[in-house]
This record gives sequence, C-alpha cells and structure tokens, in this order.
Amino acid sequence: MEDGRDLDTSESHLISSTRTPDLKLHLRSRDAGNGRPVLFVHGATFSSRLFDIPHAGVNWLAAAAAAGLSPYALDIRGYGRSKPAELSVDAPPYATGDEAICDIADAVDWITARHGGAAIALVGWSWGSITTARYITELRSDKVAALVLYAPIFAERNAEWLGMLADPADPARISTLRAFRRVDLAATRTRWDAQIPAGAGDWRQEAVLQALVAASLEDDPASDATDPPSFRVPNGAFVDLWESFNAREPYDPFRLTCPVMLVRGAQDPTSTRTDALALFDRLSATRRQYVEIANGTHFINAEAQAGRLFTSVHGFLRDV
Repeated sequence: MEDGRDLDTSESHLISSTRTPDLKLHLRSRDAGNGRPVLFVHGATFSSRLFDIPHAGVNWLAAAAAAGLSPYALDIRGYGRSKPAELSVDAPPYATGDEAICDIADAVDWITARHGGAAIALVGWSWGSITTARYITELRSDKVAALVLYAPIFAERNAEWLGMLADPADPARISTLRAFRRVDLAATRTRWDAQIPAGAGDWRQEAVLQALVAASLEDDPASDATDPPSFRVPNGAFVDLWESFNAREPYDPFRLTCPVMLVRGAQDPTSTRTDALALFDRLSATRRQYVEIANGTHFINAEAQAGRLFTSVHGFLRDV
C-alpha cells in the first residue's frame, strides 16, 4: 500500500472477557489522552479495522484523535484479533447479540477505568447500532454520555436482506447458519460496488478497498487457508438482523435518554431513511440529531465523503 504502513500505528490492548474467561478481547486506540473516550463498535462483517483503515483520509481513529477525542475500537469476539483458541465452522452461529453486548460491557469498563471513571461515548455502525443501543438499554446507561448510531438498523422489513438470509425451503425461517463465514476481496468489492451509482467512480478509491481487505486478512491468522485468501466472520449477527429485517424491534428506543445522533449515507440500502427516521421519532432523548450525507453508501466512512461524516460526529461528541 502506498501510504498504509505508516498509518497502521494504533495501540493494541487485550482485555479479559468476563463472560468467557479464556477469551481475550482486542481493542485498538489512538492517542488516548484527556479527551472524551469514544468506543467504536463495528457491524456484522468488518471488525474494528473499518475504523482503522491504513490509508490517508479514511482512518477514523486517527481523525478522532486529531479532533481531541480519545478513540477506541473493539473487536467483538470472533472478529479481527478477538479470535477464540478454537472456532469450528460447524458450531452454531458465533458472536450473537447477547454475547456482543457483554463484550461491549467489558470494553466500556476497561476504558472508563483507564480514564478515571469518565463517561464514554459510543459509536455503533450497522449491527453495532443495535448492540450499542442494547448495551445502554439493558445494562449500563449511567456509563454512557452520548450515542452515535451510524448507518442505523432498527425494525423495518428489508426484502433484499431477508431473501439472502431465508431458508430456501421455508422463507419464513432463517437459514441454518454455521459458526462463521469467509469474506474475500472479490466479495467485498461486489457488495460495495452494488451501492455506488453507475458513473460515480469517484465515490471510493480502489486503494482504500485494497487497504481495508488486506488489513482484515492480516488480522486473521487463518486467512491463507483459502485461495484466494479470506478472513473469517462470525454469523451470530445475522440472528439479530433477521429479527430487525422482519420489523421486530431489538430494543425500546424510548429508553435511550442520553444525547443520540443518527447518521447515514443517503444511498445506503441497508440503513434506510424510513427506518432511521422511525427510530429517531421514537427516541426520548431531549437532545437528538439526524444527519444524512449525500453521495455515500453503507461504507461512507471509507469513501470520498468520510471527512463530512467525521466532522459531523466529532462536533456532536465534543458538545455533549
């Protein structure tokens, strides 16, 4: 990568899981000083690498640190460098929402202790918008100063996703899922390109795509077990998403009383405008904000409009 290695400088931390004592959870951090601690929580496919892409202009942890925040990004169990000692593909779906919110709790406790008990801000992307909101509503709202739901998913029927997840023999049920799946460069390009309108080639740099996938492969010690190389991704998130895409609510938005920001790319087919606004209207927080950024997809933080996303979110977090 032309300018990647010098940007791949985040500090790594391994913390113990309280739910699974023999599991170590991986956290990334940048310049964790006196700024408000912020924990980024990833979605169903990419790990914390999504926020720590080794390429100029799209490394969110670096941008957050430059904005005076103390950013961290968590690898939920099974993602990135939070791999268990053994992970059999034939096991049930790994890293469900219940497990994810326990991992978030461990990360929040570790970070807030490191910052003298300071309240934390959470930024949840895609599936992470569900797990971070669930953490607040089910476990510890008192430790969270603000919540940013980036590419939020809540409770709207999504026929395209249901078609991908449904059992062919009985579309009313989710398919039988194995513990994890594998993702490679070609699959990532196909999914991402499908969201970019024809002729809008400047929305994403090819080098960014390459950097994100190469770093994700590097984080998985078993990535070279396939040809072409691929990284392992747990399937537990799909259990949660099946419910949301069937319009079943994963949490009660009225219980989110801290400042909340919802932000999405206007061309995102997974986090839709109607779903996000319906969620926004259900919030009880007296301070809440909805931001939609044009010319961006589900992966806007890795696209040409990343700077607008970063500026919007950092401004919101600095004011709380």
